[in-house]
Amino acid sequence: MHRIFFLFLMLLPFFTRAQQTINYSILVDSVQREFILYVPDSYNENTSVPLVFSFHGLGGNAQAQMEDHDFRPVADTAGYIVAYPLGEPIIGPARGWNFGNDLLPDDVLFTSEMIDTLAADFNINLDRVYACGMSYGGFFSVFLAGQLSNRIAAIASVAGTILNNVPDSLISPTRPIAFLEIHGTNDFNVAYNGNQLSKSVQYVLDLFVDHNNCDTIPSITSLPDINPNDGSTVEHYIYANGDDGTTVEHLKVDGGGHTWPDENTNAQGVNRDINGCVEIWRFFSRYDINGFIGSPSSIGVINGFSTIAVYPNPAQEYITIEMKNPGEDLRVYNYLGQEFNLPTSFFDEKIQIDITSIPTGIYVISSAHDGGMFKSTTFIKQ
Repeated sequence: MHRIFFLFLMLLPFFTRAQQTINYSILVDSVQREFILYVPDSYNENTSVPLVFSFHGLGGNAQAQMEDHDFRPVADTAGYIVAYPLGEPIIGPARGWNFGNDLLPDDVLFTSEMIDTLAADFNINLDRVYACGMSYGGFFSVFLAGQLSNRIAAIASVAGTILNNVPDSLISPTRPIAFLEIHGTNDFNVAYNGNQLSKSVQYVLDLFVDHNNCDTIPSITSLPDINPNDGSTVEHYIYANGDDGTTVEHLKVDGGGHTWPDENTNAQGVNRDINGCVEIWRFFSRYDINGFIGSPSSIGVINGFSTIAVYPNPAQEYITIEMKNPGEDLRVYNYLGQEFNLPTSFFDEKIQIDITSIPTGIYVISSAHDGGMFKSTTFIKQ
């Protein structure tokens, strides 16, 4: 493989500015392939960091995937690198991903070569490489679970399941692999209950539940309806107790369309109660290639979503916190594990907190009972 990469003009002072967006071009199997890389300002070459791949949908591109489904604020806080690959034309001029057709560029090889390229250029933690995608990119992420499970630690798919013409034998991981599906019930592009194009959401969940030996009956939690005007609500399904500590999880967006939660578009059917990028990273951060590794930055076990409601979210000056069980210890951390000096207990079901002094980023709010953290949620400080 020959490696060439091109930088944006703004990248010229690469070694004096830490936060960078890089345009890569690499030669894979005689085809020039491209992807965009985002490196957070916290990157230090002496510390290995996770890598997240975010694959665009059919007819999309890497730039739009980065802008519309924006992992950058989360990456800035959690300290991981994000790669946005560009698919090749597969249906006319529409770019997408190849599911084993020998007449099209090999996208599994492309993904593997991207990992090798970035591992040579950056200090990548090769036990913590993750893949997610939107729609057709979600289909491909599921495909990677079977084709590259020796290199991908966990998978998340938004509005993508399994194409009917892709046999299950091609989606047979060599090890237990954690899987998250985010999908709207009113998705008319990739039908929630399946159609002539693709398998149902339940079919895909069952496939991974069976492979990982998870509990077949999920726990189900209704998440707070933070934005009652978005026309949708979210339920969190957890199939727990899989091999190597893996889970299979589903964020069911009741009333949601063919969209990424809280995406940066004006599309109809976008859920604003959760942020897709935040939830995907929260899921990924618990796993490496060997299975469960714990909560982000070891700040306490995140075992499903909590009864803590935080709004507005994102916020700039104040957040309001609601809890069903008042009087519990409340703690706020960033994704590096740093605790902030905010009120740690209260006796009303609501409390307003001034967050103007906190740096921008993603924060975890955990409530503790008898010294043990058992509930958590996140908010974004803009």
